[in-house]
Amino acid sequence: MVDRKLDDTEIGAILEAFSESREARAHVTNQSTTFKILLAFCNIYVNLLQPLDANLITEDFLTVFDGRANIMFWLLVLINMGAYFNIGFKIMCLISIIYILNATADNFVVFAGLVNFDDRSYLSAFLLSRPLFFVAIIWMGIVFDAALADN
Repeated sequence: MVDRKLDDTEIGAILEAFSESREARAHVTNQSTTFKILLAFCNIYVNLLQPLDANLITEDFLTVFDGRANIMFWLLVLINMGAYFNIGFKIMCLISIIYILNATADNFVVFAGLVNFDDRSYLSAFLLSRPLFFVAIIWMGIVFDAALADN
């Protein structure tokens, strides 16, 4: 067998054949300021989860809270990856909306009697701001610019 190597002309022809698709993929998507602010808000909001009132914490509560925190962490990781790579962002937002809606309903049912700004201000602020996070995810999914899909 002959060990044939490509010369410069052949390499140039291969690069020229794929240059158009490479330029389309290399296009940088410029997101709006609204999208950037909403993405930063969602990242900060999820990272604010801290241990709550010591009287409220039981083993069952910690198990549920830890599970929900892990799910939301991975959803946020996938949302950030989707925004960075411009792949599957709106699907991840939809999945997050469904999850947040379910978790919000559960939180209001389970913790409705515990909403009291005098005794448990952190828990109350968390529960009452949850719908704001829900709206932020919806709004972020709407204003996302998937420019690569248009090319």
